[in-house]
This record gives sequence, C-alpha cells and structure tokens, in this order.
Amino acid sequence: MSAMDVDESGAEAPPEAMEDIPPPPPPAGPSARRARVQLPEHHEDEGPTYYRLGVDYPVDPDDDEVLHQCARIKKLESLEVVGPKLRKLCLVANCVEKIENLETNVNLEHLELYQNLLKKIENISHLHNLMVLDLSFNKIRSMETLAACSFPRLERLYLSSNKITDIEGIWQFTNLKMLELGSNRIRAVPPEIASLVHLEELWLGKNKIISMTIPPLPALRHLSLQNNRLEVWEPAFFQNLSGLTHLYLGHNNLPDLPEEFALLAGLVEVDLVRNAITQIKPIPELRKLEELWMNDNKIEDLGQIANLSAFPSLKTIYLERNPMQDLGNKEAEQRYQEAILQAVPHIQQIDAERVNFEIKVITDGTERHVMGIRRS
Repeated sequence: MSAMDVDESGAEAPPEAMEDIPPPPPPAGPSARRARVQLPEHHEDEGPTYYRLGVDYPVDPDDDEVLHQCARIKKLESLEVVGPKLRKLCLVANCVEKIENLETNVNLEHLELYQNLLKKIENISHLHNLMVLDLSFNKIRSMETLAACSFPRLERLYLSSNKITDIEGIWQFTNLKMLELGSNRIRAVPPEIASLVHLEELWLGKNKIISMTIPPLPALRHLSLQNNRLEVWEPAFFQNLSGLTHLYLGHNNLPDLPEEFALLAGLVEVDLVRNAITQIKPIPELRKLEELWMNDNKIEDLGQIANLSAFPSLKTIYLERNPMQDLGNKEAEQRYQEAILQAVPHIQQIDAERVNFEIKVITDGTERHVMGIRRS
C-alpha cells in the first residue's frame, strides 16, 4: 500500500477521496518559462541543382559557338541541334563527368572542358578538325586513348592539373605547337617526343621529373621544368634545345651553371629561382638575355654581382634573398643595390623595384581645364 492510499490517521482512504487530490505543480526554474519551439517541416535534401544544355540553356541551330562558364552543367547533350555548324564548345568550371554526344559535331575546332569532373579522354576520335583541345583541371589518369585520334590540325593541347603519369598517345600530332602537362605525376620525358618537330612550347612544371634528358626539338622556344626534382645538369640538353628563348628551371636543386649553358645563345628570359646556385657565371654568349631570375639561391659573395656586366641586354634581375644581400641590414642592402647598378647601369628593374625610368605624360594641354579637388 502506498502513502497516497492512507489518510492522516493511518486509515485507508476511500477511492472517491483520491479523485480530489490535485495534480503536482509544474517544475520551478527556467524550464517553466521556456516557450514551446515550433520546428519547421523537414524537407529531404535532394542534393545540388544542375542545369541542362538545350533545356535551361537553349542551343540555337545557328550557333557556331556554345560557351558557358560556372553554369553547373553536368552533361553534354542537345548539341545535335547545331550539328556540323558548331566550331567551338567551351564549358569551363562546370560539372561535366563524361565526353559524349558529340557525334554530329564533326567540325569542332576548339573543345574546352577546363575544370570539370572528367576521368577519361573518350568519344572524340572523329573530331578531325580539332585545333585546340583543353581538358585541364580534371581527374584524367591516362593519355593513352589519344593514340586512336589523328587530329592532323591539332596545335594546342592542354592537360595540366590532372593525374597523368606518362606522356603517351600523342606522337602522331606532328603539327602540335604547344603541349601543357604541368601539375601532373610525370617522372620522365620519353624519347618519342622528338616526333613533335613543330613543338614550340613545352610546359612540364610541378611534376616529378628527375632528369633533364630531352631529345632534339629544333622548334622549341619555351620550356618549363619548374618545381620538379632536378639535381644534375645534362650536357646534351643544351645541344638538343639550342633554340630556346625562354627557360624556366626554378624550384629545383640544380648547382652552378655548366659551360654548355653558352649554347643557348637565343635566351631572352631565364628562371633559376630557388636552386643550389652559389655564383653568377658570366656568359657573354647570352647577348639577348633580358630577364634573369636567381633569387633564393646560395650566392654569398657580393663580388659575384660584377659578373652581370657580361649580359649587355639585361633589363630585369632578381637576386633577393641570397646570403650576399644580408636582408634586414639596411647598409648591406644599399651596397647590394649599388653593386647591381654599377655592374649593369642600364638595368630597369632590381627585384620588385623599378629603376632608371622616367614617366612621360603625353597631353594636348587640356589638363589645365580639369577642376581641382577643393576641401570643404
């Protein structure tokens, strides 16, 4: 028997007395004053919204170009409306997952699917008129399927920022002038690249390349091997690529320049930033050199700056953050700059600072009619 079943005298309380017992009071404290929260109706998340070519973005039968950037397009479709009339398809920064439905667009000259979600190069072998193919910033792991494509007119191929490990499948593109393969997982340049006899630009920065061994490429003018794993100069490199005008080798671990560097007599711009270089080698054969970047190396002797006088066309020099600058020491920094000006009096830029330049104002005199700003 519980305490609620007896009266104060200890006798059992009748059932009707139980009905008169009031309910317990609500609990004291903040919870007693809290308003009831009305939760909104739950809607199931249906995921991101995608838009469709031919539906959300109309395709006109008279279009010879279809261009959409950041449009959340997920699929290539509805392009049969333009068919062979289409010359340029450019879908940058979208969500395209597969190259497809281009069977009727046989006259495409420019296909750009930069920054999408592609994993394969496929369904393009029939596009014989392609001159520009840009599949950069995707998730492509292999170039092998390009071997099935002839592309006799292809001049520019962009495949940077993918997951490619080997350069392959492109040796038949003999009219190729520009090949961009930066930011991949490439470890070597294969000898077959010698078949690209018209190649003028080769961009291989930010890979895992350990050797400078590259076969002869007589037309090559621009070469980038920045941010790789180079530690040794390859003498044949300079003989095979003697036509270079722009050479970018920054962010490696290369030592002082070899004698063979003089074979690159056409150089206009050289990047040797952040290597293991300890001296500025005078190379009088580089008479056309205008820009030399050697900052963040290991040059300790300020006297090395005098060797810059060997480059008669030099306009821009970067040498900052070498030990000889003694960065933070104002007097040492002043001596550093004066040494450069003495070695190359005609220099136009030292590190990030412009020098020896004049501002010319070309005017017809109408500036005298411009009202000044008056303070109230």
